[in-house]
Amino acid sequence: MSEVFTPIGATVNVAGTTSTGNVAIGTPMTGGRVVQVFNAGAVAAFVEVGASGITAAATTSMPIGPGGTDYFDIGNATHMAVITASSTAVVYATPGLCS
Repeated sequence: MSEVFTPIGATVNVAGTTSTGNVAIGTPMTGGRVVQVFNAGAVAAFVEVGASGITAAATTSMPIGPGGTDYFDIGNATHMAVITASSTAVVYATPGLCS
């Protein structure tokens, strides 16, 4: 059985560069909070979720390939950080629930 993703908030984006940047992804909710992350760039983007000061690292953070989409169970995280190893990539995040 597949899970269905239901958006529950506004999509936000961050321009990933070789310096880490972050964006607020919404208020934490109880029960299965998920963020759909889409890398619209032509290079891999490396992603972390956490509190407002979260940073990402091109050597240790979760990679999302060019044109790739992934889903993160973010728990109480309120922000997403993005970095690239080279060039730039716009990365979109849409908060939601899976059921």
